[in-house]
Amino acid sequence: MMLNNADMESAYGSESCSNPDQTLKKETFSFQELTKTREKWVHTYGQMIGMGIVSFILILLLINSYRMSSKIEETHLIVSNLQTQFDKLSKLELRTTSELQKAESLEKENEKVMEHLSKASKEMKPMMINEDVRNQEKRNEENPYKDSVYKINSASYMFGATVDTSYSSSSDLSGESDLVLLDRPNPPANRAWCSDENEPVLTVNLANYIKPTAVSYQHFKWNRTVPHGSPRVFNVFACLDFYCEKTEPLISNCEYKSSGQIQEQIYPIPSNSRTKSIGKVQFRFLKNHGNVKKTCVSLIRVYGESPDLPKMKEYKMDPNSRTCSDLRNKYHNNPFLYDKFEYKHCGTLFSNGCCSVCPECCDECYIEDYTRKNNIICGILGGVFFAFAVMMLIVLCAYIGDRREFNRSRQNGRH
Repeated sequence: MMLNNADMESAYGSESCSNPDQTLKKETFSFQELTKTREKWVHTYGQMIGMGIVSFILILLLINSYRMSSKIEETHLIVSNLQTQFDKLSKLELRTTSELQKAESLEKENEKVMEHLSKASKEMKPMMINEDVRNQEKRNEENPYKDSVYKINSASYMFGATVDTSYSSSSDLSGESDLVLLDRPNPPANRAWCSDENEPVLTVNLANYIKPTAVSYQHFKWNRTVPHGSPRVFNVFACLDFYCEKTEPLISNCEYKSSGQIQEQIYPIPSNSRTKSIGKVQFRFLKNHGNVKKTCVSLIRVYGESPDLPKMKEYKMDPNSRTCSDLRNKYHNNPFLYDKFEYKHCGTLFSNGCCSVCPECCDECYIEDYTRKNNIICGILGGVFFAFAVMMLIVLCAYIGDRREFNRSRQNGRH
């Protein structure tokens, strides 16, 4: 059966084209499903985010409250401490007021006693004073230090004591033997009086005549054991004449011990000694620690009583030298310049008070300042060298002048 075109188009159109109402319904259904899923997601995750924010805020509030509580406790502690201090102050004030009241009462009682004593002394008859007592009082008023007895180290270099090298053993410390008498708190190890003799002798001219009471020896600083070569046993004699030909024993068998680690060890002279006044002593060293060949002596002292107080030697500070603080700075910062160019005589440093500013300078000072000698020698050598250089320059100039004249004469002869 044959169909026409209109029928065919109507048939195909009915099959291929759909209803527009149905497509709109499908689109609205899908959009509603999307909105529902979004609302669910927002609802669930929004609640979680909100809970997180709330919990975070609660944590911050808890931390802040804890800090506030700790601060409150601190303030309570401060307040309690202040309260205890105020209580103590009040108690102290009460005590001070009570003590002041007691002191005032005692002063009043003392005033009453003094009044009674003054009345009694006025009523008493004047006592007779012995004429000798009056004369003694007058003498003391005129010269209060005349009858005083001074206990001093009369073997101190700064008071004027010296080593008598003529009647002492030979020493490595040539020209500076007096360093053994320089009274320093810590004598240096490399500046000792050393002798190779079997039983060396050291003779000392004291600063003044004294009645000896004790002698002492101090070695340079040591720990636990005394160094080898330091004196161990020695005797001390008083010289009765200038040449020490007649002597009298002051103390015997003085032993420098390592027990106690005491640097200076003092040996009192027996009180029954007949020696009255001496001006020279002699140390005789019998043994040394380690039984070595060389005996090295650091510092000796001779204590005694004297009516005359010796005066410390005065040394004028070299105007070309530095002040004490400058010496200290140069000693620590420029040791080469300090050793070679600074004036560091022991007497100058001690008498001008540099030892309190720079103790190290005084520990390593020189009796004879080699810096000045070196400067003088350097100056002489420099002057000789300068004169030699000037002479050589003059000779050279004269030679050049003669050579020019000779060349000129030769040229003139050729022409």
